[in-house]
Amino acid sequence: MGAEIFTNAWAKAWAKKINANANYKKSAASWEGAMVLEMTADPDWGVPEDRAVIADLWHGECRSAAAAKPKDVEAAPYVIRATPAVWNDVLSGDIDPIFGLMRGKLKLVKGGLFSLLPYAAAAKELVISAREVDTTFPEGWA
Repeated sequence: MGAEIFTNAWAKAWAKKINANANYKKSAASWEGAMVLEMTADPDWGVPEDRAVIADLWHGECRSAAAAKPKDVEAAPYVIRATPAVWNDVLSGDIDPIFGLMRGKLKLVKGGLFSLLPYAAAAKELVISAREVDTTFPEGWA
């Protein structure tokens, strides 16, 4: 059985998928810093409180990933926030993460879009790696 989305166990599984992704290693060779993915609370989707995961990314490697604490969110150079419905669309492949940011479906609440654009290919590979995680969803997930 898989790990529930945006939990500590899910983040650890995501890190393993990132590190096994050769395309990520190549496209993120100069990426330094952490990325936080936040899911806003939505009881209708079985998410009664915000959830966040952080990945410590360094030159094509994910050094660690875990459920994010408030201090992690504060320290991370990039924080992307969305509702469970939008994350569902991103992880199912219905929304490209960069276009989602440009269209405002995903919110870049910390960091600059222009500083993230050179890593667009790496960001897509992070999402591809996330799609490969054996993920379970909370009761009520649409």
